Amino acid sequence: MRTHLLWLLPLILLGSSAQALKCHECSGIEDCYKPKTCSSQSLYCLTNWYTPPGQQTTVTKTCAYTCPDINHVTANSKSSCCNTDLCNSARNLHISWGLLALGLCYIYLSQ
Repeated sequence: MRTHLLWLLPLILLGSSAQALKCHECSGIEDCYKPKTCSSQSLYCLTNWYTPPGQQTTVTKTCAYTCPDINHVTANSKSSCCNTDLCNSARNLHISWGLLALGLCYIYLSQ
């Protein structure tokens, strides 16, 4: 019986670490594709975009325990949360809209 308990402890520890959320982590304007295994208490991946007036947008990505303001937007910042592994990897949405506009212009002009 005691031997079975000794084998059970490592399995429990391995099982709990396998359940930990993985998020990208960065701060500022550095490379934001750095996967990190979050603590077991972190339930969300948080991304915050902040653009001071007249300056470059800075992005902060991290693990978060709570997400009280999902998709919260103010004049200079936007925050979003997600809860699956590496779900906060998307680049800034302005790039996607720009590519969409470029594609539509190409289609319109090629007719």
